[in-house]
Parts: sequence; C-alpha cells; structure tokens
Amino acid sequence: MIVHIEPFYFGCSAKPLFGCYHAPKAEPARDCGVVLCYPIGQEYIHSHRAYRQLAVRLSSVGFPVLRFDYYGSGDSSGNCEQGRIRQWLADISTAIDEIRRRSGLVRVCLVGLRLGGTLSVIAGAERGDIEGIVLWEPVVSGRAYIEELTTIHQDMLRDSYMEPKHRTIGENTTEILGFLLTSHVLMELEKIDLFTIRQKPANNILLIESHAEDGDGRLGNCLQGMATHVEYQELLNSPIWREDANQPNVLVPHETLQSVVSWMAEVWP
Repeated sequence: MIVHIEPFYFGCSAKPLFGCYHAPKAEPARDCGVVLCYPIGQEYIHSHRAYRQLAVRLSSVGFPVLRFDYYGSGDSSGNCEQGRIRQWLADISTAIDEIRRRSGLVRVCLVGLRLGGTLSVIAGAERGDIEGIVLWEPVVSGRAYIEELTTIHQDMLRDSYMEPKHRTIGENTTEILGFLLTSHVLMELEKIDLFTIRQKPANNILLIESHAEDGDGRLGNCLQGMATHVEYQELLNSPIWREDANQPNVLVPHETLQSVVSWMAEVWP
C-alpha cells in the first residue's frame, strides 16, 4: 500500500507547528477527524514509530488524521526550554482547528499516549466540543509522573557509572532523561490531577492500560460520572515509551493499535 503523507507547518506564524496529515484512503470517509497527541521528552521519541503506524491504519479505514509536534518539540518552532503546559494545550486546540479545516468535519477524536492523553482530557474538558478521546496509559498524577521520570533518570545514571543526580542547566532548568524541563513546567506538572476534572472531556472515551495506575478503576468511574461513555481495555503490552522496552517486537504494539482502530471504527462507522 502506498502511503501519502503531507508534511506542513500550520498555526500562528510566530510559533508555527509541524504536522503530518494523513488523508483518508477509504471511501466514503468517516465522519470524524483524528488528532494524535504525543507524549513529551524521551517518551515522544520511543512512541514515534507506533504513532506513525497508527495514523496509517486509521487513514486506511477512512479517518483523516493529523499528528503534530508541540511548540518547542520535534520539528515545531521553539526549543524545549520554551515548552509550557498551557502552550501545549493551546497547540492541541490549534491542531483541532487545523484538522477541521482540512477535513471539513466538525467531529474530532483525540488520541493521547501518556502525558498526551492527560493533555487531551484537560483540553477536552476546557473546550467542551470533543467527540471522543483515546487515553492510552494516561498520566493521572503529575507528581507521580515526575517521581517516575526521576527514578528512571537516576537508575540510568547509576547503570552508566555516573553520579545519580539531575544535571541542572542554568538556574531554572533541569535535565531529565536527556531533555530539559524548566522549573515552570515542573511546577505545572505537579498540579496535574485528572481526578480534579469536573467538566466532561468528550462524549466517548476509550481507556487503555496495561495495569490500572490508580489500582481500582477510579479514573474510568470518574469519567463515567460526567455522562461520558467509557470503554476500558486492559492490554498487557510492554511500555514502548520506556528506554528499557527495546525489544523489536514491542516498538509497534499491534494489539493496542488495532484496538484503537477497531473502537473508533465501531463508534464512527
């Protein structure tokens, strides 16, 4: 199958975002556009191939798909020290406007892995016009997320026979796993708690986890309490976003990608 991908820049001319548009291959096209929201930092790098494959699979069954880089990441303008949670939320809104403009569709589904899923929920709750969200191993607690990254960072340095501490670049910037996070971003991450969301993020949500992070399904129950239709799937896949998940057969978790495609095809036939 020949895959046609259109790379381009979009959004504000002062802060252009890089995106790749996957036009729907099946006719007629589905009545919903898809925006893929990446995680950040090293998790972005490790999940890039899987996201590209997901975009190809979704477009092959009729969905118009846009995957893009947040400001200060990937091929978008800016550098990582300029990244902000509020900026990334604004970038998601810009991407939503762009997929609607290119596809001519009003309905939009966001697909987010790890922090990308968390940002999708926050953006959906703030906007109130999102049809669906796929939450793939979302970060429920920003504080726990920072602690997890810090532990992995320390273990990596220890295994490399280096002193297990953060490398600080300048007064307000810290390196974690090869990426710079400002004190402002760390402070914003600390405040993230999906259980505090009070507005409905989307009409339909698919929650995919390899294990329940909160232990008792609280996130799914919380989302259902907002009159959202939630489907929960537990898929025992290796964490592709981790440095230690280096087996070739987990770079593209086919079962998870197919579950996403099947769910979306069922919700928007």
